[in-house]
Amino acid sequence: MDTPLEDIRFLADSENRFVALESLASGPCTRSELRSATESSKATISRLLGDFERQGWVAKEGNRYALTPLGDYVATIFVDLYDHMKTAHELRDLLPWFPLGELDREFDLEILADASVTAATPENPMAPVARVLEIERESTWTYTLANRFPKACIEARYEAMVEGNQTCELVLTPSALESAMTSPNANKFEEIVAADQSSVYLYDGDIGPGGIYDGTAYLIVANEEDVNVGLIESDDPALIERLETTFNQYREASTQLTVSSLEADAESIQAET
Repeated sequence: MDTPLEDIRFLADSENRFVALESLASGPCTRSELRSATESSKATISRLLGDFERQGWVAKEGNRYALTPLGDYVATIFVDLYDHMKTAHELRDLLPWFPLGELDREFDLEILADASVTAATPENPMAPVARVLEIERESTWTYTLANRFPKACIEARYEAMVEGNQTCELVLTPSALESAMTSPNANKFEEIVAADQSSVYLYDGDIGPGGIYDGTAYLIVANEEDVNVGLIESDDPALIERLETTFNQYREASTQLTVSSLEADAESIQAET
């Protein structure tokens, strides 16, 4: 291997080499531990360690193998690259609908390098929705921006806030409010609004769905048909700060809902229909 590209190809062409390098980055390993991590044969591990030694990346310490300073440098760079590429792979199908405009025109995707992505798949098209309901039901506190508030979300919030101890600040669009008011769970929605630990607001305009729960930011990604295709979660401080700023801007431009205002809105909706 005479060039840097050949070194990269050497690592990228074998999952075993990458897994072994990642394992060694966590600390010295025996051959048996590397075999277990890579699920490889003795012969494969022998070849792999021989290659690593010739590269100057590992050295034997008793019955264990440890990264050299050069090996540690390579592992740090390559594992970081892998993590970035993994995120890029997961985001690839979501970015066409990613709400960049809601955050910043100069949004830096580096913020999402360590994000957790839940994407809809042919095998599990409802995965993002299921994850959102988990957040709504299980969080201790949330700041939420919602352009939809269907029956399942009302049930999750009711369970968390009215029957549980979750605190929540929720900003809804008019369409989200109308869907809640005309839902079979409209009474439960009224109890959510009336709950001591909730503050529900109405923003007269469009908003990108998402928010912050228990110190983690989340963004809901919908396609052009308004179908949820993914959920992105991250505890990156920069993203949390941006979402806090965005949430505060919407909240300050909103009107807080009360049970009395809901009753007036209900009468208005009934009159229109």
